[in-house]
Amino acid sequence: MLDTTVLSIGSYNCRGFNAERRVYIKSLLPKLPILFLQEHWLSDSQLALLGTLHSDFLFTGVSGFGNTDILSGRPYGGCAILWRSDMAANVKILDVCSNRVCAVRVSLDSCQLLLVCVYMPHEGDDSMTDEFVNQLSVIEGIVESNLDCHLIVGGDFNVDLARKWCHTELLNSFCVNNGLHPAVYHVSGNVDYTYHFSMRRFSTIDHFLISGTLHEKALTRVEVLHEVDNTSDHDPLVVHLSLQMSLVGCASKVHTPRVAWVKASPQDIYNYRSTVSSMLSSIYIPNDTLLCTDLQCKDPKHVNAINTYANDITEACIAAARLVVPLTCSRQESRRIPGWSEQVQPLRDKSLFWHRLWDECGRPHAGYVADCMRRTRAAYHYCIRNVRKNEQQIVCERVADAMLHNDGRNFWAEIKRIKASSTSVSKSVDGISDTEYIQTVC
Repeated sequence: MLDTTVLSIGSYNCRGFNAERRVYIKSLLPKLPILFLQEHWLSDSQLALLGTLHSDFLFTGVSGFGNTDILSGRPYGGCAILWRSDMAANVKILDVCSNRVCAVRVSLDSCQLLLVCVYMPHEGDDSMTDEFVNQLSVIEGIVESNLDCHLIVGGDFNVDLARKWCHTELLNSFCVNNGLHPAVYHVSGNVDYTYHFSMRRFSTIDHFLISGTLHEKALTRVEVLHEVDNTSDHDPLVVHLSLQMSLVGCASKVHTPRVAWVKASPQDIYNYRSTVSSMLSSIYIPNDTLLCTDLQCKDPKHVNAINTYANDITEACIAAARLVVPLTCSRQESRRIPGWSEQVQPLRDKSLFWHRLWDECGRPHAGYVADCMRRTRAAYHYCIRNVRKNEQQIVCERVADAMLHNDGRNFWAEIKRIKASSTSVSKSVDGISDTEYIQTVC
């Protein structure tokens, strides 16, 4: 068992489940044992895709629309909760009769938690207010059935508590009646905004509502992750709780980097020659053994000296290559998208530079730095969408280029990428995520 004293829970409105959003969600999961998602836009039959995000996570979720609904335009809504499968906790998925709310009950050694993820309607006409009130009543029903739990409600509430609107008053009344506290008001809070419109208008409409004891005794930090790789108009909100949590030690697949000579530039080769020459010059040369003229020599000292000398030369060559020659990396680390290195990476580096500068300047909403941050961010995100859209064309051009230049290595590398496929198995069957129980029932 691996014990940790901090339980981090995140909430993120991803606004879709396309390739860019999946990549970003995957980058969040290693940091957060529990993640609330909103607006995944998946149908009931597509919810199993949540299980493909990370092999160490289980999930439950609801769709924002039914399989029989006739959609006009893009899909909409939906929410989900993902949690680490190696948490030493009993996680029970709760039945919720709503397409805007999902919930789980988590039994830790130290306490019982009721986690509720919501995607609330925005303020509009009376029908939207009625729907808002209805969803609050759904949450109250879940709470009444789990009164022995500490409560955490998180998600996109479409309510900025700084605005005196109708839904703001309704949410404040709900918090008072249920002993909940908005995490953004906590003394450790560092929340400037969670939603932006083209990085020009900002508001805080994503929240965590936490029951009294947890809020006072366990909540240690509240933060928003403003990251340039996030292509949603919402930024993840994260709360850190001082709760004892154990992780079951499970071995995971480990990628072992290898020297990639095919990626070595002329400068890399030059550096390798210099480095290996320096290392070889420091190796002890067994002159007495090398000058031995006995062709049938069986002297143990000579045999050991020759073996040691050969091993030292081999180790020097390998060590020099690892120091100066590029290494292979896993698909997750490489962010492999056709055209990434040539087209996307330069724009990402530029966007990261202006994003850091904007952050260091106090995240101004106007001015030269803010304008440069917006332009470089927009260019980077547009380029990602563009290479995704033209992925097939880029791959075909690479294959054709490899054939024209008789580059067999690159040709077969591209063919291997085209044929590569990954399969996944859903970790949730009929609302059950416990492996042993699934096997027993099935």
